[in-house]
Amino acid sequence: MYNNSTSYSGVTIINEGTKYHPLMDSNGECLCSGNTSLEMKNSLKPGEQVAYWSMFSVPSDVDTITLEIPGFDPIEDIPIS
Repeated sequence: MYNNSTSYSGVTIINEGTKYHPLMDSNGECLCSGNTSLEMKNSLKPGEQVAYWSMFSVPSDVDTITLEIPGFDPIEDIPIS
């Protein structure tokens, strides 16, 4: 379920030391593109792009997050609204 580096459920966001995991449905499946897309890439070539999504629930006063994707450096100070 969580912390699986081969699953989108391993993607987390952090705000002020609190780590948030993707939401799960009633069957325990991640609410993320891994359940709807079979085109997961394990690596990207220079200049190549890919779009995936995960659904999170964070407090309404959160305005920036750090995104952690297994195998990549964290991406800090991402604005959210």
